[in-house]
Amino acid sequence: MATALQCSLFPDVRSQPRLSPLESSLVRVLDRTAARLDALDVGGIETLIPSLNFVRLALGDDAWQRTIANVVAPHRVRAMLHEDPLTRRAFQKPRGYAGDAGLLDLIYRHAPFAGELTDVGAVVNDVAQLQQSSRSVCERREILAALIDRVAAERTMPRILSLACGHLREAQHSEAVRSREVGEIVAVDQDPLSLDVVVREMAGSPVTAVKASIRRFLVDPSIYGDFDLIYSAGLYDYLDDETAKRLTTSMFAALRPGGTLLVANFAPELLDIGYMEAIMDWQLIYRDEAGVARFCDDLPAEEIRDRKLERDSGGSVVYLTVRKC
Repeated sequence: MATALQCSLFPDVRSQPRLSPLESSLVRVLDRTAARLDALDVGGIETLIPSLNFVRLALGDDAWQRTIANVVAPHRVRAMLHEDPLTRRAFQKPRGYAGDAGLLDLIYRHAPFAGELTDVGAVVNDVAQLQQSSRSVCERREILAALIDRVAAERTMPRILSLACGHLREAQHSEAVRSREVGEIVAVDQDPLSLDVVVREMAGSPVTAVKASIRRFLVDPSIYGDFDLIYSAGLYDYLDDETAKRLTTSMFAALRPGGTLLVANFAPELLDIGYMEAIMDWQLIYRDEAGVARFCDDLPAEEIRDRKLERDSGGSVVYLTVRKC
């Protein structure tokens, strides 16, 4: 019988998780990526991202989660990639979830990163900013700013509601907000740290910050009054189907006649999903047009003037826009 010392020196390979051929191939990709990062060469990441997504799609949910735990998590490359402040913040979740407002500011490069940054972290961060998910987040901010401007051009001093507002960066990019052509923006978020930023940076603007979860709005859509525009950018990626439908119904109920609602949801074709899940521990609910369209199932059809589904320029985010009669 083997002694404890012998077992520690010569572990029984039969007790280790047996890797499938697909996982063995992934290990080789991880090894090459780490070796190239040792030399501050980020070229391996360009192979790693599609490789992770390929394995994810090939394995299915349960096997993919086991692969993350048994293959990706123990590999030294994940710690190297966490030297990037964007990736590290998603993984550590200082505010309880990955895609918080602080993370979005890192994607936006709203301000220079003030913390310690290793050489590896710096080169990985440059690559992270170029990934499709980051580009879509930046484009989403501009889409929302343009929507605010359009509504302000069509309606005099509109009231606007932003649900899960984060740092409300789109308002800072809105010409209508800067020109004081917006009557009020009610900015709702359950994170007091995010609202502190909104209050501080939007001082003098027509912004009312409200600390609340969406539960209050689900129960009483009239709680904040009625609005010309209601939108929610990053919230739906975390909501189950039933809650997403209920929230859309509440948003529509709170619209004034002729008002507009907009929601966004990342699409399942996003190429970064494997990387986000395996390296960043960033789990979202992805939906295509059919899935997003179901948000409208309980809306009164006779009150809908028009409804539109479209994707961003990279095809990674589905936008639903509904206008009330």
